[in-house]
Amino acid sequence: DAADYPVLRAVGATRATLTGLSLARLAVITVAGAALAVAIAIAASPLMPIGAARVAEPDPGVAVNLAIVGAGAAVIALCPLAVLAPAVWRAAARAGSPLGGAEPAARARPSRLAGLLGRTRAVSGAIGVRMAFEAGRGRTAVPVRSALAGATIAVMAVIAAAVFGASLVGLVSTPRLYGQNWDAMTDLGFGSVTGQVAARFFKSDPSVIQLAAGDYGAVTIGGQVVPAIGLDQPSGTGFLTLLAGRAPAVPGELALGAQTMRALHLRLGQTVTVTPDHQVTTAPDRPTTMRVVGEVVFAQFSRGSFAPTGLGTGAVVPASVLSETDPYGACDGPLCYNFFLLRDRPGTDVTAQAARLTAALTAQGCPGNICITSADQRPADIRNYATIRDTPMILAGVLVLLAVGTLAHLLVTGVRRRRRDLAVLKTLGFARPQVLGAVAWQATAFAAVTLLIGLPLGVLAGRWAWTFFANAAGVPAAPTVPVTAVLLAIPVTLALANLIAAWPGWTAARLRPAAVLRAE
Repeated sequence: DAADYPVLRAVGATRATLTGLSLARLAVITVAGAALAVAIAIAASPLMPIGAARVAEPDPGVAVNLAIVGAGAAVIALCPLAVLAPAVWRAAARAGSPLGGAEPAARARPSRLAGLLGRTRAVSGAIGVRMAFEAGRGRTAVPVRSALAGATIAVMAVIAAAVFGASLVGLVSTPRLYGQNWDAMTDLGFGSVTGQVAARFFKSDPSVIQLAAGDYGAVTIGGQVVPAIGLDQPSGTGFLTLLAGRAPAVPGELALGAQTMRALHLRLGQTVTVTPDHQVTTAPDRPTTMRVVGEVVFAQFSRGSFAPTGLGTGAVVPASVLSETDPYGACDGPLCYNFFLLRDRPGTDVTAQAARLTAALTAQGCPGNICITSADQRPADIRNYATIRDTPMILAGVLVLLAVGTLAHLLVTGVRRRRRDLAVLKTLGFARPQVLGAVAWQATAFAAVTLLIGLPLGVLAGRWAWTFFANAAGVPAAPTVPVTAVLLAIPVTLALANLIAAWPGWTAARLRPAAVLRAE
């Protein structure tokens, strides 16, 4: 707009008038964008919310929160005006006298890559690269820097979303990462048996190769009740997923989930007073001093209406700390177990084995609705994450549309504003294929730079975002980089850029030099 300021000043326009004209033009665009955004948001309302919240939503139809939608529309419409108003005001001031220049003369910074291509006689390539990275001045100026920044951010966000999404899929589909380091769990509920009885029972199933025994319960630490399990596992078997430290081995040791440790302001090696809370018997709860020796990822351990463990929430102690005698007389001590974690031989049909063990428990007199064997101890958070595992990729798709729109806008704007330059080139002998090639080179160079910057930054951003999320959730911070998808993004982006360039290139190739130069 500033290119026309001297002419407008010559016919009497003031600085305030010039500023108002430019901002009014911008306001038309931003208000239209805000209206379109509101329309899309309302149209997408029936698809929301997603994940666990959708299950609880009584009416997933169209709903409009006027305060939030109105505030969003105002931000979209007004923020660009606020950002650009100072620049418009300064440009209007630079117009100076009625015949003064709107912008001070700036030294041209030619593209080095374009010069190199020119020396190799790749004329179309040299011109295309100049069009891609040289903004120009006055009426031929093209928003190269802002378009490059926008496209690079879009590529970075797409790759970051892909890394985060792949890591989320890896978490919800890898039981070890959410604390289930076993194949199946036999749960006796509020009942219990001795370790000897359990060993004889599971010995009859040749598919079971390792066994850990445990108890349900809770502990009180610092005035907070924490869901807990007591676990006895064979040495070196690693039934627990540890983030740091080791599993508790003696009654004076315990391990906690990451979220529980943060809530209690504890760290490894610190001692704390722990009171076991018995859930079945009325045995006295005696406080004892324990040392925090590990940080653990918890699968879901729950019975009845008691609070379950979950990911970073919970405590684990040796089973003797939480062991209680069975009120129904099945176990009178000294050590009774409520559940058993099973590891099977490779190739075992876990579903069939679970049904077989449940039937055997029922035959032993344990009610089938209480004594069950299951292969799924996913925490509630993991079940919720599984319902939104595709959300990052949906976001990536939206960002791809943003990048496509940015590139298309740059190419169309560049061809329109550089009509005179293209007409001069055609007058000097540029053929249609060379014009098409120049626009294709422009798109290719632009896409290559966005990939060169956006890909590594996207991978780093995705890894950082996942590490932050994993640490907050209390799961292993092991980001998954989809190398194949990242590498595939390179040829796909270049091909898409050239596809987008086809129509602007064809438009440029069909320019009639005489008509354009006569109009200029």
